[in-house]
Amino acid sequence: MRFLRGLRSDVAYAVMLAAVFLVVSLSVSLGAQFFFPVHGWLLAEDFFAMMRDAHTILWGGFGIFYSPGVGQTPHPLGALSLVPLAEFSSLMNFVEPYPYPLPRPVIWVWGLGYMSIYLFIYVLSVLGVYRRLDLPASRRRWVAGTSAALGAFCLFPWGHPEDIAAMALSLFAFSDLQDGKTTRAAYLAGAATAFQPLTLLFLIPLALLQVKGLSRVASFALRAAVIPLAVALPAMAGNFSASLSAVLSEPQTARLRFNRPTLWDSLLQSHHDLISTGWFRVAMLLIALGVGLALRVAWRNRAVDARTLLVICSAGLSLRAFLEPTQVGYYLAPYLAFGAITLVGAAERPRLFALGWTAFGLSQMGVAMSRVSALTYSLTLWPLAFAGVLAVFGSMPKREGEEGSRSLSQAGHEPYESQTSSETPLEEVAG
Repeated sequence: MRFLRGLRSDVAYAVMLAAVFLVVSLSVSLGAQFFFPVHGWLLAEDFFAMMRDAHTILWGGFGIFYSPGVGQTPHPLGALSLVPLAEFSSLMNFVEPYPYPLPRPVIWVWGLGYMSIYLFIYVLSVLGVYRRLDLPASRRRWVAGTSAALGAFCLFPWGHPEDIAAMALSLFAFSDLQDGKTTRAAYLAGAATAFQPLTLLFLIPLALLQVKGLSRVASFALRAAVIPLAVALPAMAGNFSASLSAVLSEPQTARLRFNRPTLWDSLLQSHHDLISTGWFRVAMLLIALGVGLALRVAWRNRAVDARTLLVICSAGLSLRAFLEPTQVGYYLAPYLAFGAITLVGAAERPRLFALGWTAFGLSQMGVAMSRVSALTYSLTLWPLAFAGVLAVFGSMPKREGEEGSRSLSQAGHEPYESQTSSETPLEEVAG
């Protein structure tokens, strides 16, 4: 019964945060025209670009999903998850603001409501991970609120629900590995990769440090590859070679309204408008793989606690802050949102740290949206990101206290009844 009460409490809290997101995003989006020189509502163009892809799927065009010239390189599971909303939009005869802008499209209100579902699922994944950490249970709501506030930046103003979905699935996979459910964790990791391939920066070190035995790692990788291949190969069927080239190169330009050139862009784009981001992202994956292998060898006889593992895997996501040739604000949200789980949970003053980390994260993403020279931009953003990574690493348990912490091979799901919080009556604790 206590488990069910705790589960209902978590669901209610996730619903509340999703409702807060919806109210705040609607207020900002619809009310900005009264305070700023904008015509109409503030919209997320990328969201409607993905809605266009969802309509393409509805029209039977899944085989040309990755064809060159679409304007961005989408991820098929993200568009597939928007198919119900696209069908609803078609049935209601809503006009969507893509590729031509509209000042007040009604479908945007429904779209924000639809995206709040993704945030609801993400909050549940955060609460699930936190129950598996050696941290006070009474702080889990501060942690979930902080993480949701930073993760929601992917949804509004940017309109990328696929990133939030990938983050949630990655955390669900983390929880399952803690519980020893390796098979289900592998499929969840594969689904996360199909939503956003760069979640591999989190999942690669997770698998290497959590799954014991090379044969089990290989089995985990094969299972994780099932869902990405199942959705990507049919999407490339119309023109496989051109689609593969588009996926691997992922060309971007710093001339887009929200893209900000970094030093990498300035050094490599001297004579070209477009720059291939694919090689930089491959480099990030190789770094994550190298670090994971090195730590696996170095710690082969050491029990790694869940908090340390979460910090290391989250640091992999921060590579985007340093190695992306063109930066967009929401690229930073995943590592900031994941970092909040351990940083706020381990703080002696969690409320202060929750507010401080939220302000720091939003400020850092604000810097990522600023218009300055590539040199000034990089020399400002990179130290801020590095300071954030160092702060998160500071939340790792001290070596002398690790003897009492649970190892990854032993860490299981603590039931709700074992988690005593300030909300639990003393009689129940004593009982």
